[in-house]
Amino acid sequence: MFASFKKILPVIALIISLALPAAASDWDRAVKLYNEGNYRAALSEFQDLISDRPDAASAWYYIGLCEFKLKRYERVEGPLARAIDLMGIQSPASAEIAGAYYTIGISHFLRSDYARAVEPLRRYIDLMTKARRDLDPSARAALGRSYYALERYDEALPLLASTDKSKENNANLYYAAAIYFKREDDDRAISTLKEALKANHEDAAALDLLSESLMRKARKTNAALFWIEAAQAGEQLKKIRDDLRTASILGRAYLGAKQFDKAVAPFEKMAKAEEGNGQNWLLYGIALSRSGQLRRAMEALEITIQLMPSSVPALTELAYVYESDKQYQQALKIYEKAYAVTADPAIKESIERVRALASQP
Repeated sequence: MFASFKKILPVIALIISLALPAAASDWDRAVKLYNEGNYRAALSEFQDLISDRPDAASAWYYIGLCEFKLKRYERVEGPLARAIDLMGIQSPASAEIAGAYYTIGISHFLRSDYARAVEPLRRYIDLMTKARRDLDPSARAALGRSYYALERYDEALPLLASTDKSKENNANLYYAAAIYFKREDDDRAISTLKEALKANHEDAAALDLLSESLMRKARKTNAALFWIEAAQAGEQLKKIRDDLRTASILGRAYLGAKQFDKAVAPFEKMAKAEEGNGQNWLLYGIALSRSGQLRRAMEALEITIQLMPSSVPALTELAYVYESDKQYQQALKIYEKAYAVTADPAIKESIERVRALASQP
């Protein structure tokens, strides 16, 4: 998703007045090496040039670019800051000043130093806007994602949720949706994620978040449609990323949509992958119970209770399974155990119902 940030703005031919090194042949050789992609050799040449002309803004500028191209991002700011200072005196209107701020900001961003990325990226955008020059979309994206990482969401959203149809912005939509999700604004999160998926329908992170947002919307509205949509998003996600996280999404979505038979397989995968996780066994047992697989449900729920002896949901579900299997004495015993934990009146009613059934000849 961040690969496009590793490009750098084309180096515009620098004005001779920017303290061009006296030895034109040395300068030409250094620039030629840079343009050929031989950044280490070019860096050495530019460093030799500034030893003779420490006020050569253009050489400092190229040194910063060489460090960037060599992916030594921690070394980028020093020479480019020096270039900015010199250009500010020698040629304040130079486009390279904006380019230097861009490169500094992107370098910090690529190092995940988001706090330090913000100011140079802002300076780049301000300078380019005032000069009415086209912005590199990656600068807006990096600034927006830096704000996101710093939890400065109000500043991030205008940069991430624009109507720009570029490929870069389609990637940004995920981050905008994540902000809406954090704010529990599921309507905007869902619509933004669907927009992002139009451009890349195999974006696993977007499908994951879309499923979660749809399930939360379903819980809030009690609308079956959202559970079904969440299951569909989970099915698409499984084609890309078939792991336990996806199994959890699918199982919960199927359970909410009351597609209990479909919920069995993902919950079984979770339970058997993490055998000591009682919650997984509980969900597996519920899926089996509600899909009518009573014997298997008993086994799964018995394991659940071994792992979580006081789990009221596990006890009541197991009691329900035994009741459904007409094993009333066993069901009564487990209902009573659950009632001893919680004193829930609904469980008391179940005890009375099963006791009556057990007393019948």
